[in-house]
Amino acid sequence: MSKLGIAALLLLVAGTSGFSGSSPAAPDIAAPSAALQQQSTARLLEQRFPEQDLSYLLLDARTGDLIAARWENASQPVPMGSLLKPFTALAYGEAHSFHYPEYVCRGQAGGCWRPRGHGRIGISEAVAHSCNAYFRALAAQVPAADLSAVLARYGVNAADPADSASAKIGVGKGWKVSPLAMARAYLALASRAGDPGAEDLAAGMLLSARLGTGSAVDSALGPPLAGARVKTGTAPCLHSRRLPGDGYAVVLYPAESPRFLLLVQVHGVPGSKAAVTAGRMMRVVLDGN
Repeated sequence: MSKLGIAALLLLVAGTSGFSGSSPAAPDIAAPSAALQQQSTARLLEQRFPEQDLSYLLLDARTGDLIAARWENASQPVPMGSLLKPFTALAYGEAHSFHYPEYVCRGQAGGCWRPRGHGRIGISEAVAHSCNAYFRALAAQVPAADLSAVLARYGVNAADPADSASAKIGVGKGWKVSPLAMARAYLALASRAGDPGAEDLAAGMLLSARLGTGSAVDSALGPPLAGARVKTGTAPCLHSRRLPGDGYAVVLYPAESPRFLLLVQVHGVPGSKAAVTAGRMMRVVLDGN
């Protein structure tokens, strides 16, 4: 998105956020300062991260407003990789009283991305390490219609659903979600972090930032700022310049009562590498706020 496009989008957000069907409210003297701060943040990100292989959305986690964006066709559904996994887990949990099993991941033998596997893990560790074997075992027990229903409740209309277990955990191109819808779905998930089932997923995202596939985020933030929730994913590349895959990372910061949600896509790298960029970006956001 061009600088002009970002500015127009920010003006649109600022112009609609105070709409009311009743008589005009007294002006909010803090609003101009907040709008200027958002514009400053958008400029900082554009200046510090000009890479053409990077796309991003930064949202105010409290209001859902878009603060900064550089993502061509952010409303166009695309494969989102392992970012689907928490929603597949919720669909499983609803049918099993939100009791998640433990599972022994044996690596490539079970279809996991990690050759030597993750050993015996539960749901939070599976989220933290984005274990394909664990989530494939859950997905095998989740009808596609049930996953679609969960996604719809989080504002996501999945395009071209496929009924294989692999598709339901984001492997391949079977399930497609728009980046903007995915970002808002994670905002909704964060707002329900204390709900049955969702609490385990929130714990997994916190663990991901500490020692899992998203650990580069907390490393980039460093003490005392470290303390994000992260989910990573890797999906098939749809760019005209094709590479083996594209990496995704969702960052919610801070972990408790998030102020920001950042979704990034980095062309040609796995999700763990996308988390490196996401961590650097979130550090710039926090330093500027």
